[in-house]
Amino acid sequence: MKSIPTQFSYIQEKAVVMETLPTFLVKILQILADRYGMSCTLEELTSLLTPVFNTYTLLQNSIADQRKKQARVLDALLLLDKEGYIFLSSSSDESTISIKGLILVNNKVICN
Repeated sequence: MKSIPTQFSYIQEKAVVMETLPTFLVKILQILADRYGMSCTLEELTSLLTPVFNTYTLLQNSIADQRKKQARVLDALLLLDKEGYIFLSSSSDESTISIKGLILVNNKVICN
């Protein structure tokens, strides 16, 4: 017999998911949530994540290093898309957050 999920069990499940997602992925979701209703290109996201990169890596601003940053962001976007937290357009490399992603980052946009 299946138990009916309660509000408390949902909150616990959400907390577990947030704890298991790396900070980098959560930061991407937060950026996309802040831009709810708009898409964000790979280049824009990489630029917006520059402070995160500067905190965790010693990458410089050369073209090769910029490509490495974009590759890391793209890998993260592919994972978030696969899990249903975002929608990633393969034709334009634009991302938008899904309702599932908004719920995960507990964004106030949902309340409006």
